[in-house]
Amino acid sequence: MTTATANEIIRFEVGQIYFATLCVAHSDFPVRCTKITEKSAWFEAVGDRSHHYKPARTLLRTFEGSNGRPGDQAGKFHGWYLSSTKTTGGDFDPYTI
Repeated sequence: MTTATANEIIRFEVGQIYFATLCVAHSDFPVRCTKITEKSAWFEAVGDRSHHYKPARTLLRTFEGSNGRPGDQAGKFHGWYLSSTKTTGGDFDPYTI
């Protein structure tokens, strides 16, 4: 993943693994970006959940950074939230809700 300075956007990259999250599930799982266009990205599940989820396309949303932080791209994978800044897994805190 490339780093970005303030006012830059951290974008999804083909081949990179990101971690999809779902607050009510208190967990995350890895997905790989397989294709990107200006408005969409395609992802496939990897690891132990790869047989549960078919590859899917998501509409990309871009968020501007603030307070010196870079912005990010976001989307959904079968209802799970994806962010271009979430590249690590297992760090979901179940006590946040």
